[in-house]
Amino acid sequence: MVEYGDQSEEPFDRRRFLQLTGVASAVAVAGCANLVNNGDDENESPRHVSHVNQVPADIQWNSSNPANTPQITNRALFDPFVKYNFKTSEFIPYAISEWNFGGNTFELTVRDGLTWSNGDDVTASDIATQLRIGLYTGEPYADFTESIKTPDDSTVRLQFDSTVNEQIVTFQILADRFVHQKESEFGTYLETLKNDEQKGLKELGDFAYREPIASGPFEHDSVGQEQLRLTLRDDHPDADNINFDEYVFEYRESNQQAQQALQNGAIDSAFSLFVQTDILENFPKKVTQIQTPSNWGYGLYPNHSDPHLSDRAVRQAIQYVINRAQVRDNVSPDSKTAPEYPVGIASDNQQEWLGDAIDDFDTYGVDSTATEQATQVLEEAGYKKQNGTWVDSDGETVELPIMVPSDWSDWNTATDTVVDQLSQFGFQATKETRSYDAMLGNVFPNGDFVVAAAGWLYGSPQGSFPYFSLHHQLVKNNDAVTYNYPAADGSRGGNREDVTVPARSGSGTITVNPAERLSELAGSTDESTVNEITVEQAWVTNQDLPMLPVLEKVEQTFITGGEEWDIPKPDAEVAQVQWANTWLPRQGEMQYTGN
Repeated sequence: MVEYGDQSEEPFDRRRFLQLTGVASAVAVAGCANLVNNGDDENESPRHVSHVNQVPADIQWNSSNPANTPQITNRALFDPFVKYNFKTSEFIPYAISEWNFGGNTFELTVRDGLTWSNGDDVTASDIATQLRIGLYTGEPYADFTESIKTPDDSTVRLQFDSTVNEQIVTFQILADRFVHQKESEFGTYLETLKNDEQKGLKELGDFAYREPIASGPFEHDSVGQEQLRLTLRDDHPDADNINFDEYVFEYRESNQQAQQALQNGAIDSAFSLFVQTDILENFPKKVTQIQTPSNWGYGLYPNHSDPHLSDRAVRQAIQYVINRAQVRDNVSPDSKTAPEYPVGIASDNQQEWLGDAIDDFDTYGVDSTATEQATQVLEEAGYKKQNGTWVDSDGETVELPIMVPSDWSDWNTATDTVVDQLSQFGFQATKETRSYDAMLGNVFPNGDFVVAAAGWLYGSPQGSFPYFSLHHQLVKNNDAVTYNYPAADGSRGGNREDVTVPARSGSGTITVNPAERLSELAGSTDESTVNEITVEQAWVTNQDLPMLPVLEKVEQTFITGGEEWDIPKPDAEVAQVQWANTWLPRQGEMQYTGN
């Protein structure tokens, strides 16, 4: 542990306030509260205060339970298998120190010296328990994994039933995965799953993990309505890189509240926060913005069980009507892009993967409201305008209530614009809001919406490889939304059905099964096959529109530097990860200076 020098010359205000209050951890003051007084001057210890927009007391850390899962706190509590660096496009070893691909095998080595916060070693058996649970809960690697074995205490070997694409395997097994399901805590659920899968899934899905055993450098200490307090573990392999004792997450309900907290120094970091250019210009100079690719963004999920939205013509009409460039400009042109083609591929990768075929794809009018095309497709499907409002052949009005997280200001601005565009065209469009927690907990899994705002791409880093976002749109979306698309997996309300769309060239139609074709892609090492299926399935998303792409975002992470924290420059290689405020401490690159 790093020893702290004499702080006697520190200005009075913050420190004196803490002394007078005598409160150790539940303090939030204007100006960074980076010292915690435990009763006297000798016991002051530094802390980092970050932001969370979930009520801390509601968070639970069982990733197999979709209710109230963490957005950022898990990244301080649990170690990532590896970390993906966007500057180098490479994976950095971490909890998994080595991995080897063998065509039909994938072998992982657990980092030496890694422990849980109760003192137990992190073993191959813990990792295997977690990966085996994933076979039942529908992790993508379940489609091709035959068995998971542990030849010794530090080795996990996945055996596949066929040859699998190396890039897909590497992303699926390593990226965005954390060491968090300890065998002693989750092994009993795995046993139930083996004996009675339905019972096991229910019990596991209902389990709220409130006091987790951590594998990361910080462990759970206390939690309330406003604050989650984590404390540094001395026995973590990277503890010596961290010179502050507490990592605190404070609740700010809205984006504006989090912005204000950064401006006045009440928090030191925010892992992902939408900040418009004019507001950013007024931030203190010590607040650093780190931008990373998102491969994710604001889209609309039609509930395919809705009588109107189950009609492809209505979905296409909506896509024609939405002027994506106008939505982008109303939200923030500096942190958002308007995708050129509505397909299941990130904007930066569309030209690369679609090649010469890209001219066949429909843009639906990226910077216009294509009312003529929208009218034509609706009228051909039997819809008509009645007193300025679109109705179906039975005279039923096309109502489009769009549900959006109440606490995401940029998405609310985007939805306001979309509602205005759709209303002007003659749809009866409205905006509905729910907290993001409510959307994750009830709205998404129950399919309790007509149109829901959610991510149309898989997200970084997987989103840089088309397979993942195509799978996200067509088969099993990553947000666990029951959107009842017929081609989707049963867990998302579908039946893995075939899809028939117009042929990409010539006349006629093509009928394909997205689940089978993407499974074929995942099992292919032949580049031409991968390219062929990618273009084909992108075409299906472009024509059938299982989701409606609107915007893509650039991630904005904020960390306070200045005299209080020593942090790297925003374009430094070490900072080009998601999310830097939980990764830099492990690397010794976010140090409290005590000034």
